[in-house]
Amino acid sequence: MLGILIKKEITETVLDFRFVIVTLLCVVIIPLGMYVSRKDYEQRLVNYQREHQMYRQHYGKNVFSNVQAQGFRPPSMLSMFALGLDPFMPDKAVTSRSGLFRAAKEPGIDNPQSLLFGKADFLFNVSFIVSLAALIFTFNSISSEKEKGTLRLTIANSVPRGQILIAKIVGNYVVILIPFLISLLFAVLILDASPNVSIVSLQVWPFLLVIIFVTFLFLLAMVSLGVCVSALTHGSVASIMLAFFVWVIAVLGIPKISPMIAESVYPIESRSVANLTQRIAREDIEEEYDQKKGELYEKKCRRELGLDPRNISPPRNEAERKAYAKYDQEAAALDLERQRRIANRIRQLEQDYRNKRDVQAALAMNLSRISPVSCYTYLIAELSGTGLSEPERFVKNAQRYQEAVREAVYDKYITKRYANTTGGSAASTHYAEGFDPSKTSLPEMYYQHQTLAEALQTGWADILLLFLFNILFFIVAFLRFRKYDVR
Repeated sequence: MLGILIKKEITETVLDFRFVIVTLLCVVIIPLGMYVSRKDYEQRLVNYQREHQMYRQHYGKNVFSNVQAQGFRPPSMLSMFALGLDPFMPDKAVTSRSGLFRAAKEPGIDNPQSLLFGKADFLFNVSFIVSLAALIFTFNSISSEKEKGTLRLTIANSVPRGQILIAKIVGNYVVILIPFLISLLFAVLILDASPNVSIVSLQVWPFLLVIIFVTFLFLLAMVSLGVCVSALTHGSVASIMLAFFVWVIAVLGIPKISPMIAESVYPIESRSVANLTQRIAREDIEEEYDQKKGELYEKKCRRELGLDPRNISPPRNEAERKAYAKYDQEAAALDLERQRRIANRIRQLEQDYRNKRDVQAALAMNLSRISPVSCYTYLIAELSGTGLSEPERFVKNAQRYQEAVREAVYDKYITKRYANTTGGSAASTHYAEGFDPSKTSLPEMYYQHQTLAEALQTGWADILLLFLFNILFFIVAFLRFRKYDVR
């Protein structure tokens, strides 16, 4: 009996004019969106390769003690599915001898209209267009049969209401998958036509399979929601009004309002204020140790030899050379202590800021997860390498690059600085043994994108929530349909 009911639902829905409209919409919008996203990725990739190549050719050999090496962030290949945070991510990391890198993004907007209205990528098309189509198919699946009288006849034939409900969910789910799979096939073919993308590569197909699975799970949740809405109403007009209200709240309301609520409930300082705080803390420590080194210089290199501490001069005899060597040894210990204090202080300030930011982000995410659309968005963006964890990943890549430049360049320049407490100073710099700047190149920045295991580890809660949404919507629909008045 269940099979007969499912076939009945599939036949009625396919023969409905809504199926034709949804099919045309999916077949046009999803492949077109993938084509535009593919071209956008190809252009971003060309821009990255050109800028990286030009920089390496003109500045790759430009090695000196205070060089600011630039490491470039390549675009994520899977950003064609969800552009996510990519337009707002830094283009490159710029190192410094101080040990603090800075993120840089070229000013200007290449396509202001796309930022103003948003891009119709795969994530947008599914979460907005296909989710609405799922509700269009199902919003009156029960209420319309009540109005026609067919629901009363079906139940009069001793058909269990649970089977009727399951048939409506399965039948409508199969029907919504037909146009979606057709459009997805066209989209994949368009994607594979790119010379820069290979569907069978390990960089694409495992992620693609998970994206498709998550999308199937999300569409099932939206179909179940539509049937649940229909079970809560007794007429087609009431069904469509409630379905539209639920869609607006789930797609537009909750995802956009949740971050605003989190910012109001738990406000934190901006990133620029946090950076300025770290910079001031670093300068304060450096000033403190400059004073200590000045006092040490006056004591070890001047007063102990009976020399004027206000003068800065190189050693002229054996006694002065010994005094300067002793100063160099103690000054090196002060430099190590200074670096350790700076690192600890910066790490503490950064951790405090991240803890506050994580609390605010967790509050916003948990509030927004009331909607299955938010869960789906977090998952697809994470799998596409453009999700909420990408800024942290950029920081880790930039830190690795800063460390690589430090080891290859900055540590090779040994600077000795002599200063007193009145402002006089002198410095000398020499190379580490075996180091030749004319034969040295700046290191490359090898950007490590997120692996599939890392993406799933980040998004497992959203996958679980999508399963729970399916169960919740079915239970609510079943409990309501058990007492549904079919007269």
